[in-house]
Amino acid sequence: MKKIVTLCLLFVLQYAVVQAQSSNTFVVNGDLDKFYPVVFKDGNWFNNVATELEIGRSNTHADGDWRGSLISKFRFHCTLWGNGSSFVDLEMQGQNGVGGKLVPFIAGYRDASSGNVNLDLIIWLRGQTTYSYKSNTDQTPLIYDGVQKPLPFQEVNGPAHNYKTAVDSYINSVGKSSTGTLYTHDSGLNYMAGNLGLGTLDTKGYKLAVNGKILASEIKVEASLWPDYVFHQDYQLMSLPELEAYIKQNNHLPDMPSAQKAEKEGIDVGEMNKLLLKRLEETTLQLIELNKKMEIQNKRTERQNEVIAVQNKKINSLAAKIRLSKLKSN
Repeated sequence: MKKIVTLCLLFVLQYAVVQAQSSNTFVVNGDLDKFYPVVFKDGNWFNNVATELEIGRSNTHADGDWRGSLISKFRFHCTLWGNGSSFVDLEMQGQNGVGGKLVPFIAGYRDASSGNVNLDLIIWLRGQTTYSYKSNTDQTPLIYDGVQKPLPFQEVNGPAHNYKTAVDSYINSVGKSSTGTLYTHDSGLNYMAGNLGLGTLDTKGYKLAVNGKILASEIKVEASLWPDYVFHQDYQLMSLPELEAYIKQNNHLPDMPSAQKAEKEGIDVGEMNKLLLKRLEETTLQLIELNKKMEIQNKRTERQNEVIAVQNKKINSLAAKIRLSKLKSN
């Protein structure tokens, strides 16, 4: 009897789990070049777990040739009047337009429950497109495309939301978009094949781009052709008059970028360090040369002073003799 009761309980639990899940397809109407608000629910909020929602379309030719394919997964927990454990994480891969071009489907998302108890998550999805979804809780997508439901969608105690015409900057169409901060605790190698932008989405082709200040205890820049060649005997050092003429003509030191070029293109730290060192080495040689000339000039001045002193001594002696002769004659 106990076994029968246990089996019945297991069946009820499994049935309840199945009932808590939902999957279906839906169509967003409107225009192909616009993204419309579709509202989903955080049905697991009171179960104290995150809601998971997958939205996808595997066939790139659904709705038309080369319309693109999408596999995405949202994991979220709504605010509900300001509870602090809210977040939205999105993992997405979209591709397969004509020529392999990226086709955007999701333009943005928003937790719309900060001022109400509706537990709404708004996702902006591309129009004239069929989607399939699967969730770990019951879902009935509310589609505000101007056909199935009128635009705009009015958030309770919040703003009204219309369609979007461009993808928001926080959306990563070929990877992860995550709420909160990222910690990695592995002390081994953390590898990133692509470019990294901190505070910017445009790395301009560089491996690392930072829009802001950088704090570091040590920075090492690999260098080549370090300018010790300045000290070679065959190095042609610019004379000071030549340097003066160059500065008057160009308004900057030789080899240094102009202000206009530096402001437009930035500067290479490693290259600039080499240029500054070269300039310092050249200045050092020029100072050494000036010091030698000054030493020669000082020696000449000392000799001239010695000659003048001897001459003054002779003059004073002669003057004394003249005075003595005058006294005797009187």
